[in-house]
Amino acid sequence: MRYVSLGTYPIRQPVQGGQLRANAIHKVLRDCGWETRHVLVTPNRGARREMEAGDLFIEMPRRFRKQMARRKWRSDVATAEFIARSSSHRLEIARFLDDFRPDVIAVEQGWLWPALREYVETCPPEANFSIVYSSHNVEQHLLAQEAAIAGAGTDLWSARRAADIESDLAAKADLVVAVSEQDAAHFRKLNPSVVVAGNGVWPRETPVGLDRWASRFAGLRTALFVGSGHPPNARGFLQMTDPDLGFLSASERIVVVGGVADQIRNDPGFLRHRGADNARIELLGMQDGANLSALIELADVVMLPIVEGGGTNIKTAEALYNRKPVVATSFALRGYEQFQHWPNVRLADRPEDFRDVLAQALRSEPEELNSADIAQLDTLLWSSTLRKLPELFAALPRRQRQPAAKPADGRGRFLHGLLQRLGLRGRS
Repeated sequence: MRYVSLGTYPIRQPVQGGQLRANAIHKVLRDCGWETRHVLVTPNRGARREMEAGDLFIEMPRRFRKQMARRKWRSDVATAEFIARSSSHRLEIARFLDDFRPDVIAVEQGWLWPALREYVETCPPEANFSIVYSSHNVEQHLLAQEAAIAGAGTDLWSARRAADIESDLAAKADLVVAVSEQDAAHFRKLNPSVVVAGNGVWPRETPVGLDRWASRFAGLRTALFVGSGHPPNARGFLQMTDPDLGFLSASERIVVVGGVADQIRNDPGFLRHRGADNARIELLGMQDGANLSALIELADVVMLPIVEGGGTNIKTAEALYNRKPVVATSFALRGYEQFQHWPNVRLADRPEDFRDVLAQALRSEPEELNSADIAQLDTLLWSSTLRKLPELFAALPRRQRQPAAKPADGRGRFLHGLLQRLGLRGRS
């Protein structure tokens, strides 16, 4: 069977959560014998290097990128706006789908739904496919939350655009795949065909540089914080640490890996305390998988100061699966509630409590896990969290071309569809 995903980021070399999830779905399907492809629409020219043979890459033109920057659009919302305006690129996607003839077309996070919605109306009669909304969170809720935060870079227009796109897609999809029961409850108000397939992890890479990192942190107890440059990651860290790190002793360090390090480094609140903080934090920035694996191996604690966002956090699954003591907010464990009373998991939701619990964890030894605890960890693997998807996708009803809403007569429908496919109707 054949599967194609439509998204706004490359997935061959995944780094952030959305990429990791989309990549894992492709891998699980391929392991079951499916043939898969990915369609990418992005402002990032360099992403072409991360495409696999047979995939489709569409780069937003310079003129639109300038408009996006001028209006301060989020790149994901801008992608939806771009594809809705560009009949030529919608036609390019349609031709790709015609050639590949997928059994299942999945829209990752919804932003390319304007292209697929038109394809449903204008696809060739022999097309026979199902539509899946592969949801990572409730986008309209997430963007509405961000729009209410000063300086978050999301406006009400973006939130409303997300609500329009996501609600329409969720209602029309043959299946919605959600990451948590909380998200699923929202989508079931729009569509009864909803399934939960949680976020997971793969076993981490073989570590490199263990001796080098061990030497650098010799004699220190370390708390590892890993996060992308997504602003909520930095806001959570700064909120839960004050950001005055004076609560740590001279032999304790917070080690920060990922794009979040630059966000923390440049934050005005952090800069006010940098004299004391610089002696208690290591802002390492981006590291490859093998070096990150070494840092996880050496860490005494993994911290998850997550206070906002949507969906669930893959970093939570990574921390749990790697058998490290975890200090987290209860919000960080959404989707993983079965682990909230697990050995070595400590929860705190007030900043002062979070700091106290983190210090306690750094100054104590972890409990030993029993065989039942260790067996439960296997439920966090992608091969477990996504195991039902191949069978569910294969069983979905296949749809054929749906008549366009207008014009009403058969000859008009045919002409309308033909003009759209030739790029002569609705040209931007």
